[in-house]
Amino acid sequence: MLDDLDYSPLAAPVDPAAALAYARANGDRPALDLACCSFLSALIAAVFSGFLSFPLSMYLADTYPDGGVGIRLLGLLPLAIGLGLVVPVVVLSRKSGRQERINRYRIMQFAVRNGMGYRMKVKDPEHPSGVFDIGTNRCAVDVVSIEGPRPMEIGQYGYTAGYRDGEPFRLAYATTPLDADLDLPHLLLRSRAKRMGTGLKSGKVPSGNPDLRGPGTEAFSVSGPLGRAQEIQALLDRSLFSPDLLARFAEHPVHIELVENRLYFFSPDPLSTTDPDTWRWLLPLLTDTAERLEL
Repeated sequence: MLDDLDYSPLAAPVDPAAALAYARANGDRPALDLACCSFLSALIAAVFSGFLSFPLSMYLADTYPDGGVGIRLLGLLPLAIGLGLVVPVVVLSRKSGRQERINRYRIMQFAVRNGMGYRMKVKDPEHPSGVFDIGTNRCAVDVVSIEGPRPMEIGQYGYTAGYRDGEPFRLAYATTPLDADLDLPHLLLRSRAKRMGTGLKSGKVPSGNPDLRGPGTEAFSVSGPLGRAQEIQALLDRSLFSPDLLARFAEHPVHIELVENRLYFFSPDPLSTTDPDTWRWLLPLLTDTAERLEL
């Protein structure tokens, strides 16, 4: 199946009306979201520029008492500028939302064309990985599922860190189940590649940092259970740290987690995407990594 995927829907022309209708049918509220954005932008601009306009108007009225209406209107210039800036913000928000809907529609069409499942939004996704346990407003979007021959799920996961003025985070993931007869330790491998950011946040980090050797330790920092360093070294040497896989991880860096007989890839870059090249390297690499772990 993975050898003959049809990638054409990822770049096919999309009727914006069809993308909008699909988004609305799946619970999206683009018009309401845009209205809220516009109102908040206008309110912030009015309050901030109003604070500037009031003292400026008073100053001009005192300095030029015979200036007439023109001087008083000049004092309202900051308010006019502030409200004027709202227009491009609203336009850009509308354009961004429209493109996002089109991209999601293309991913959905790609999934349907190739016999895959697609869910536009999944609230509070359930996964054994600790990445899915942290934060609030947890939600996965653009979730593509493949039934066989090897089940896979690819999506974009987002959450909010903190409770007040929380910072939003987004992380792409791809996962596949491993052989149920395996007894693999819980491992978290954080890529050391520069573009992978500061690391992977998780609510279930293994308790130890095993003393490992070899070139794999230059590509990943490894967390695992205490007292099993020798077992972990042997497992990684025959699988994730094999030269061919390390070369592919160097070309396409991902964070990796093994937990409850599931394999996870995580990336700050989108994995469920309209970019065909991402699908071309991701699906074979996820498959090959899983198969290597099952040997």
